Amino acid sequence: MSVSLYRKYRPQNFASVVGQKSAIDVLTSSILKNRVGHAYLFSGSRGCGKTSVARIFAKALNCEQRDNFEPCGHCRNCREITTGDSLDVIEIDGASNNGVENIRGLKENVNLAPFNSRYKIYIIDEVHMLSTGAFNALLKTLEEPPEHVVFIMATTEPHKVPVTIRSRCQHIPFHSIQPEDIFTRLKEICGLEGVNAEDDALREISRLADGALRDALSLLEQIISSGDITLKNVENVFGAGSRPAFERWIKNLRENPAEAYSSLKSMFDAGASGIRVFEELFALVKNLWLVSTWQNITDSLNLSNAEKNFLLDEARNWKPEKLQAILHVILKMLTQARLGIKNDILLGMFMLYLAGDAPKLEISQPVTQLTVNLPEALKPEVKQEIKAPQANSALKENLLQTAKLKNFVIFCGLFDADFYEQNGTLLLDFAHIYCYNVMRVDRRAATLQSIFPNYERIMLRYGKNEYICPKFPSTPKTESRQVMPRIEPKIEVSRQDDTREQQQEQHETSRKVTGSPFDKFISELTSLGAKPEKLFVRENKPDDEIDTEQEGDNE
Repeated sequence: MSVSLYRKYRPQNFASVVGQKSAIDVLTSSILKNRVGHAYLFSGSRGCGKTSVARIFAKALNCEQRDNFEPCGHCRNCREITTGDSLDVIEIDGASNNGVENIRGLKENVNLAPFNSRYKIYIIDEVHMLSTGAFNALLKTLEEPPEHVVFIMATTEPHKVPVTIRSRCQHIPFHSIQPEDIFTRLKEICGLEGVNAEDDALREISRLADGALRDALSLLEQIISSGDITLKNVENVFGAGSRPAFERWIKNLRENPAEAYSSLKSMFDAGASGIRVFEELFALVKNLWLVSTWQNITDSLNLSNAEKNFLLDEARNWKPEKLQAILHVILKMLTQARLGIKNDILLGMFMLYLAGDAPKLEISQPVTQLTVNLPEALKPEVKQEIKAPQANSALKENLLQTAKLKNFVIFCGLFDADFYEQNGTLLLDFAHIYCYNVMRVDRRAATLQSIFPNYERIMLRYGKNEYICPKFPSTPKTESRQVMPRIEPKIEVSRQDDTREQQQEQHETSRKVTGSPFDKFISELTSLGAKPEKLFVRENKPDDEIDTEQEGDNE
């Protein structure tokens, strides 16, 4: 089995580390000045060299034949650390050993002296995955470890590490590796492997790696396995959409939009994802906009000479305003792509927006006309267009004063509305839906007609909701009905000595009470409640009869 390229070419000394000069300077300076800390926290994105630098630092601290700060790589300690067999350098995976019991085992062994090295070094990878209990168990040991112990912790998410842990460590950030540095390293490895590679293909791999050298080496190994390292082969393996293809698309968009559509469609048909296509387009158009705005900015873009020349030549043909508008369209389409919309729909929407035929959803224009939906009973026409002039403050003040004198509730509901009038129509435009709904009630619509009788029509509006107040007679008819006088029944509390005839007479009297059916029902319940009910009835018999019956029972 062959060894992967990222393992085969893992850096073994500080000089071979790519793109981390600031971090290397801090570590080598601490070795030279003999000011090694007891705990370090390495943070950075994936594949930028955190674990590799931790191993190199461990070798430099325990190397028996160190040259200044560089480990020799040949002594026993260097060989054991390289192969992972050293008893004094313990690597812990924080993702799978994140419990309190794992940290307790570490605390039990931390006081033991190293076997055959100067330092006992603990490298905890993905330290942010430790549980809260594990962090608490590690806290005291990390604050005051023995003199022969050094902790090196690595994480991709330093914000998840508790502040109490970070404050006890020297925090060394690692940065994403620039594409130019990745390209140089890939070209060097291709020379060592004896593989011919096109520069454009290596630059494309460097961009696809997204700042991670380990990812770039994995991609390079995949291309080597599939065939020659050419730009076409890279597109075939990882999907269409290389940087030269997008540069050609920019030219076609300016010269031949139909060809631009075809080229973009071929990228999607070849398997390119919408997210990647629009991300690459945004990066290219963004650089083009920067160069069209400031021509001397190309040196700070970290691009190849060919890419810089393309930007300088193409920027002459574009106005910054047009490029800025294209950037806004790409951002909108990138959001749609992340929602999972199909590629053909994305492509159609994108070309529509670029052509300027798409609706401008984000622009709200002032309303110049008002469409009123009239009921058939009020007007034979279904719709009537009424021009809405500016709100009349004097009109509003006068009508509010009238409403305040006649109906204070109506005055409160109309206080925040805008007043318009034209051709005998009064339009009340409400700012709050609550006031609109309150005024829509029939009785209040009739009240509005009576308060403002000079208008033939009163219309209420909130947003797109419209309502025409129906016309009511000025004096609404009231139904005349005969209200029966309510006579409260006279209730007397029955006593034990009341006779049955008196109670029957009281009951008959209460039933004769005139009133509504409900009053009759109440009176009947009252009369029933006034009757004392007998649960047991005992007949009065002479004593001799009672004794005779008892004797008969005994017999």
